[in-house]
Amino acid sequence: MKSIILFIACVVMLMLVGCQNQTRITPTIVSSEGIKTLSEHDILAISQQACIENDNRAIIPPNYHHLNSRLSKIAQSLPQKINNIELNYKVYIDTEPNAWSTANGCIRVNSGLMKLLEDNELQAVLAHEQAHIVLKHGINLFRQAPYIEITDKAHELVIIVKEATSHQYEVEADSYAFDLLVGENIDPIGLLNMLTKMPIHSENQPTSHPSRIKRISNIVDRLNRH
Repeated sequence: MKSIILFIACVVMLMLVGCQNQTRITPTIVSSEGIKTLSEHDILAISQQACIENDNRAIIPPNYHHLNSRLSKIAQSLPQKINNIELNYKVYIDTEPNAWSTANGCIRVNSGLMKLLEDNELQAVLAHEQAHIVLKHGINLFRQAPYIEITDKAHELVIIVKEATSHQYEVEADSYAFDLLVGENIDPIGLLNMLTKMPIHSENQPTSHPSRIKRISNIVDRLNRH
């Protein structure tokens, strides 16, 4: 079963994804045994630092910008705190239609995705990202990795993830998001509409087409039983 590598910088879901064309310096390798010594607090701290570094490299509009106002309004319809972690949101000015979250509560949404989706569909995106945090997918990725690379430049944090695990986490996050939306009296159809609008292959992070079909099938099944 093949693995995929997630680089911190350009795209993601659970961990951030970075550009592979950057010049890389000799990384620090954290072995599977070393990973086992990392506490949940350690992993949250690494996630926090990764989020800060990505924010520093991103183009973030001022608070009064209409995109921030729209995202803030949509986020208010969903829980503000999960796993005793305060959620924080930012918009990145980036045409790539993408959103990601980290274990410490960072949720970032690209302007390209906001332009593509209606409010109900963005609610579904935020619910999906919250699900990754609630289900501790980011923490589990650390724990399950055979090794982790961390560069001194802090531009990249490389985690080896089984593709099947990545797909499983996406389906799990969709299911949790479905229940969350229903619990908040929000129409879960946004999950389906969001997925059908998303490009099959994003510019920086190719997405497996069969995985998306499986996700859509899962949501359709939930809608039929709702």
